[in-house]
Amino acid sequence: MTALQLFINKVLSLIFAVFLLPFTALTNGIDVISAGMRTDEEKTNIVGIGAYFHSQGITSDGETLYFSSKTTLIRTEDDAKTLINANYFAIPDELKDLGIAHIGGLSYYNGYIYAGLEDSKVWDYPIVGIYDAESLELVDYYILDAETITRGLPWVCVNPDNGYLYCTDHSKNPTKLLVYDTANEMSFVKEVALEESPYAIQGAEFFGGTLYAATNDDTQAIYAINPDSGEVEKILDRNLTSGSEGEGMTFLTKHNKTVLVAMDMGPLFINAFVREYDM
Repeated sequence: MTALQLFINKVLSLIFAVFLLPFTALTNGIDVISAGMRTDEEKTNIVGIGAYFHSQGITSDGETLYFSSKTTLIRTEDDAKTLINANYFAIPDELKDLGIAHIGGLSYYNGYIYAGLEDSKVWDYPIVGIYDAESLELVDYYILDAETITRGLPWVCVNPDNGYLYCTDHSKNPTKLLVYDTANEMSFVKEVALEESPYAIQGAEFFGGTLYAATNDDTQAIYAINPDSGEVEKILDRNLTSGSEGEGMTFLTKHNKTVLVAMDMGPLFINAFVREYDM
């Protein structure tokens, strides 16, 4: 990129930021007024078209962040805003022909992004898409059993300790974890009965051997799940503004400490918040 192009980009970014100032103030104001019992430590407010690109899943390679929308993947610095790379057409025609129209929760593992892909409201093809973490291009995919996964695949998560991929049997009221082996063509490994059903899991991530799951239940709670026993424990309520939608979560190292990073769409659906919570 030439110096002139960089200058033009900076000018356009400034103009765009000024244009969005009223919407930024409005969405921040609504969030502050309704803070209540909220426990987030830091938050980044993304307004306008940028909110669309931050509207579904989130994961991290430990230093940078990856976000999905229904049809796109982007990678940013740890500020959630500075763009590193983007794939604005992340669902190829081959998968569109199967009706795939939705990218959900993400999980980074060993240089790849694993994503839950859905033929929304049809549920015939629960697909795990595998994307190169540098180029964000699809490199492989696997169609899982729709008779076992009964309502799509809104999220997937890979355990970095063993390379096993986890999802649930139902997107709203799951009864079990389903486990697949990423090293063996996504072969089925086992199922783990859940002791209770976290409602509407949107995304999940492993940390310290525990599976953490972000939901869109009444308090947009985040749960810790034992991946072996199925024991479930609520660890925090996000308590978002009424009308907001809780999305996915991940973990990130910032300022020499690990923080839980969770995403949500504001009640007007013109902004997305990326919030940090102390562990």
